[in-house]
Order: sequence, then structure tokens, then C-alpha cells
Amino acid sequence: MSPIDYLEKLQAAEPGLAEDVAELASLHQRKLWHQLTLKVEECFSKPEFNKGTLPVELFNNFISDFGHKINLLKLSQFAVHVAKHIPDAQQTVEFLQGVAERLKEQKLPRSEQPLLFLKMHVAQQKLEMGAVQECKVMVEEAKAELDSLADVDPSVSAAVHYVSSLYYKVKKDYAAFYRSSMLYLAFIASDSLGYDFKLPLAVDISLAALLGEGLYNFAQLLMHPIVKVLDSSPYKWLHELLECFNHGDLHQYDALCAKHAAVLNAQPALVENERRLREKVTISCLINQISDLPPEQRRIPLATIAARTKLSVDGVEFLLMKALALHLIEGSIDQVAQEVSVSWVASHVLTTAQITGLKDRLDGWISRVNAASTTLEQESIGVALEVV
Repeated sequence: MSPIDYLEKLQAAEPGLAEDVAELASLHQRKLWHQLTLKVEECFSKPEFNKGTLPVELFNNFISDFGHKINLLKLSQFAVHVAKHIPDAQQTVEFLQGVAERLKEQKLPRSEQPLLFLKMHVAQQKLEMGAVQECKVMVEEAKAELDSLADVDPSVSAAVHYVSSLYYKVKKDYAAFYRSSMLYLAFIASDSLGYDFKLPLAVDISLAALLGEGLYNFAQLLMHPIVKVLDSSPYKWLHELLECFNHGDLHQYDALCAKHAAVLNAQPALVENERRLREKVTISCLINQISDLPPEQRRIPLATIAARTKLSVDGVEFLLMKALALHLIEGSIDQVAQEVSVSWVASHVLTTAQITGLKDRLDGWISRVNAASTTLEQESIGVALEVV
């Protein structure tokens, strides 16, 4: 059956689609491939074209005929859209692999990114089928391929990082999941995500930020629009907890734990890692305390740190050794004088409020420099007059 014959058959079977189908046929006959691509995209955005097996039939009987003549990445995106309407996971994999094989056989230029896009959606299906090891291999290969490509389309980068995040979620690798998810969000518009997708993602990323090994800065996540979805949901407490960890506010942390005890205890991962969370917020408290001080004032009594971190002096020494081991700070502890001298503190992303605070400190420094300059200028004039 030719593509036009199929469209005529479709037009007769679905009178409600007649106008759109006629336009598809007209554009195909006139070989206006770009306009035809846009029309197919428009059709797939309509519920009428997404009923039952219609998307699969339209792809197999019509789109596949001219697929090699349009943007290949757009073709792969059409294939992924169609695959979502195939109920059986194995058949979905076979469909996507079939599209990829045809692309490889045609040996068309600029097919690397479309093939990578399809590969990632095959990997996602494999993961959902329980083939975790196969997914791992495909993710590792995809990351290497992505690094070797130039001018990568954002949708391809997003696909690689999203499927990577799904794999790390299954493996409960919180830090890797967090990093992959943040990279995924960097390549998509948050507004394009539906609420039903955005909320679970925001919850998962937030929990991963709290639980992830080596993650001590939360400003990048807090500055992302996706976090705002938590405020209009039952997970507002999670946003509050992120803010608390970012500021290293132990008093607020204890208050939030008491206030939201029921919901916190309902999160097994948080309960299981209670000690690690306490340690993380305490380290965050230390880093914030040091960062708030000017470099010339970073010789700090251990008792001062103990008061802010709610630790004994011995506990502060252990905390400082932990921060030094994690390379979050550099410096030395003077056990005789009971103080620490910090020469360097790890840089971290700042929230808008923290940037405002930094600006105020810089303004104060500039004022002091100007005052010193004025004083020196006046004294130099006095010295000059005495010489004369």
C-alpha cells in the first residue's frame, strides 16, 4: 500500500481527521518535507491522532516512507512518540530498534544524534523490563558518545542524562542520580514538564540532594524553578528542609524535625540515614560559619564553632577533621590554643539572598578602602606641607 493509498483509507475510516489527512497528502505529493514535518508534529499533538494503534499505523504506513528526507532527529522523536502507544514493552524495544536499524542501513549523514536518542529510549525500556545491566552498558556507551559529539541538540543531551538518572535511581546512588537529574534539567524547559511528572521528579531530586554522598551545597537546586512545585504540594516540608541544609541552620533543623516528624518518619530513606543527615547539616553549618567570615578573620576558637554547631569541643575537632578530609576546607587545628586557622574554603553556588549578603560585604569593604584612601591622601598633604 502506497502512502497516499493509506491516507485515503484513513480519511474514509476517520472522517473527523479528513482535513488534516488531506493536508498531509497534499504536502507529501508536493514534496514539501519541512512543512510536512511540521504538520505531522501538529497532528501528533492532537488527541484524535493518538487513539489506539493510529500513531503506529501512521508511522509504519506513511512517515517511514519519507523519513530519510526529513530531519533525522525529528524522525527519531516521532518514533519515540509512537512507541509510547505500544502497550507491550518488548514490542516497543523491537519497534525502536527497527527504526534505528533502518537509519544505520541507509548510512545517512548526521545520523549519530538520532541514533543516540533512540538508543536512550531503548535503554529506558530495558530498565523498565528489569534488564538493569543492559541499561548500565547502554548508559555508559551513551555518555562516551555524547562527549565525542559536537553541537549536540538539547533533546539528545536531555535523553542521555534522564535515562542515566533513572538507572542511578534504581541503583539508589543518590549523588549520581542528583547530578544526572540536574544535568537533565539543564537541557529542558521546566515549563514544558507536566505537573504529574514534575512533582515526583522534584521530590526525588530533593531527597537525593539530602542523602547524596559528598553533596553539601543546595543552592543550585534551590535556584531552579522545579523546586517551587513543592510549595503547592504536601511536600512543602522538603523545600523547607533544603533551605535549612543550605544555610546549615541546626536550630531550624531540629525545629523542622519536630514539626514534621510524621512525614519524615514516613520516608524510609531519611529514617535510615538519620545520622548522616545530622552530620551533613552540621558540616553545612561549619562551612557557612567560615564562609561568612572575611579571610583575615578565619582564625576561629573551637568554642565559637561548638556554640553554633551544638557540639562539644572534642566533637568540633572531629568535625573539622572530617571537613579537611573531604577537602571542604584547608587549614590547621591548634589544639593548644583551642582554635582553627582556615586558609581556604570550598567555593559553592550562592542563592539570591546569599549574593545580596556578599554584595553588602563588598560594599562595606569598598567603603573602608575609600576611607583609608582619603585618610592617606590627607596625611600625605600634611607631610608635603611640613616639607615645604
